[in-house]
Amino acid sequence: MKFVCDRDVLNSAVSTVSRAVSSRSSLAVLEGVYIRAEENGRVTIIGNDLEIGIESVIEADVKEGGEIVIDAKLFGKILASPNDSTISIETNEKYLTLIKSGKAKIEIPGIAPDEFPDLPQVSEDYSVTLPGGVLKNMIEMTSFAAAKTDNDPTRMGALLKIMPDGLSMVALDGYRIAQRNVSLEGNFEPKEMIIPEKSLTELARIIGDSDENIKIIAAPGHAIFLLETCKLVTRLIEGSYTNFERIIPTSFELELECPTHQIADSVKRASLIILNDVVKGPIRFNITDGNINVSCTTSAGSVDDNLSVDTPPDVALEIGFYNRYLQDVFNVLRDDNIMMKFNKSINPLIITPVEGNDYMYMILPIRLRNAG
Repeated sequence: MKFVCDRDVLNSAVSTVSRAVSSRSSLAVLEGVYIRAEENGRVTIIGNDLEIGIESVIEADVKEGGEIVIDAKLFGKILASPNDSTISIETNEKYLTLIKSGKAKIEIPGIAPDEFPDLPQVSEDYSVTLPGGVLKNMIEMTSFAAAKTDNDPTRMGALLKIMPDGLSMVALDGYRIAQRNVSLEGNFEPKEMIIPEKSLTELARIIGDSDENIKIIAAPGHAIFLLETCKLVTRLIEGSYTNFERIIPTSFELELECPTHQIADSVKRASLIILNDVVKGPIRFNITDGNINVSCTTSAGSVDDNLSVDTPPDVALEIGFYNRYLQDVFNVLRDDNIMMKFNKSINPLIITPVEGNDYMYMILPIRLRNAG
């Protein structure tokens, strides 16, 4: 195999697919990227850890077709080191790989490609084309709420609901819920799928700032997300997703319209003295007439801040939250104002837009000893 291509283009492709490469595996081939050069000028690069697979295609001057697997970490370091704008990759029958760029020559051992696992073949039982930017925004506004570990594997992914007139994505971990809703014209065929959080995070990275549409192909067990020069294949999580709608309050004793940036900044300041999992404490909201007092006390010190808001007369509520759950939500909100909805100090906080239902966040409180 021998081909010459733009070094930056190859570096970008290898960097993208390497996100699907296993960082530690008993099989060396899973720690590598698969490269196949075809004499029509097409070079395919794949990373596959058996949970998620990413394939990228670039154009190159292919002198001789062939295939090989190269250690992803080492190859990435070589490509990232500054040198000439073009790079040559050449392998022999023993898979010794010669990499040339400018005046530099590097030889590294390759791995026989025979043992590299093929990406799953997904039959086109269902397909839909969606705007990539919309899908990325939905991922960014919800996926952080998915569980990192859980006895219920469905909580380690997000539920994507495709409806005739739009999309909904939901993630939850037992302590919070994040939901994003988007209206779209298209008369889509309804479909639900639970997608692993890792796969969604990588998909959002791949989409980047692109405005291109993404074709989703789904069949039992797997889904493919197709972009112009890249595709992501992921397993789907099987099981019934939590019936979250039944636990979301529908009526509230207190509803406050709050300036997003001000409440976010107050929570950020109060979080400064939460140093780690040992030096920690709840973020307290003490809501009284026309004011939200935001405070936190830990062994590192104390913070006390105030925010003016319109409240009903004689309001009195003290409620506490885990700071990261609040910050995760505020980090993705772009509206100038939001609605914060409360009941008792033991009931969840609901955050929504001032108007409409584009998003909804539910956060369970921390029980405070002296809360009212």
